Amino acid sequence: MAKAAVPSSNGKARRARSLLDLRSPTFTRDFKRAAKEFTLKTTQSPEKALAVLVEMGIYTPSGKLTKNYR
Repeated sequence: MAKAAVPSSNGKARRARSLLDLRSPTFTRDFKRAAKEFTLKTTQSPEKALAVLVEMGIYTPSGKLTKNYR
């Protein structure tokens, strides 16, 4: 998330604090947990894995790479 310039009371622009600190230990922990959960759900079977890849637009329903990934 990009930080935007925000006017302050003294007329000088200041950087707004990001609501999401990508370097924080909390974000890292939560991201790792979500990634692990996603991986466990989507790799339970080849069919589930293909369904996710099709949904993401990486593969076609027939199992071939879409044009953008060839």
